[in-house]
Parts: sequence; structure tokens; C-alpha cells
Amino acid sequence: MELLISGLPDINKDDWRANTEYSSGYDKDTAVIQWFWELVYCFDRKELATLLQFASGRSRVPLGGFCNLVGATGLCKFTISRIEYTPNKLPAASTCFNLLKLPEYPTKEILRERLQLALTCGTGLLDIT
Repeated sequence: MELLISGLPDINKDDWRANTEYSSGYDKDTAVIQWFWELVYCFDRKELATLLQFASGRSRVPLGGFCNLVGATGLCKFTISRIEYTPNKLPAASTCFNLLKLPEYPTKEILRERLQLALTCGTGLLDIT
């Protein structure tokens, strides 16, 4: 609904990447994280807004950029957390914590397919935690 009312936001991909944390065994050099950002850098404005909304519950970046992203407990950086991979597992999110739960997919193509499916299905796949 927010996207329909407000239109598509401008999302700075470099700012997003610079203000992202990694957990549960991921770091900026992990293959799946490198693939994730390669895909994000190819996203159009609508796909970026959809990804942000999927992971944070918001389709717009706060004033001042991603360093000012707020979660349930105050300032809360966007975080990508490793979860166990199984062949049909999709990414999930905990929007209250700006947390993307990303399986360690074996290929960039599988990551692309699963991420697109999760974003297309939208809120039905969000964890309420």
C-alpha cells in the first residue's frame, strides 16, 4: 500500500551495502553475500523497494540513509543472517529487526530464483519475530 501511495523511492545501493551487518557465519566475503549484492545492484527501483519492504517492513530509507534504519529496539542496521540451506527453502525476514534470513545457496542462479520468488510472494513469507 505504501508503494502505491508514495511512489517508488530512490535507494542508494552503496549506502545500503555499507550499512549492512552479517551474522551466523556470513561476512562480506562469503560467496552468497557477494552474489546477493551483485543481484541487488542489478535491481530496478521497484525491486529494491520490494526487497527493502520484505526485510524491514518499509519501502523507504529513513532520512539520513541506512545508518538511521530503526527496528523494534531503536537503531537497527540491516542484517543478513545465514540459515540452513535445504533445496526448496526461501529467504525469510524478521521485519522488526531489519533481518534478512538467507540460506547459503550453492549457486548465484538458485539464489536469484529463490529471492525473486520470496519477493513476489511477499508478506506471506515474513516471520513475525
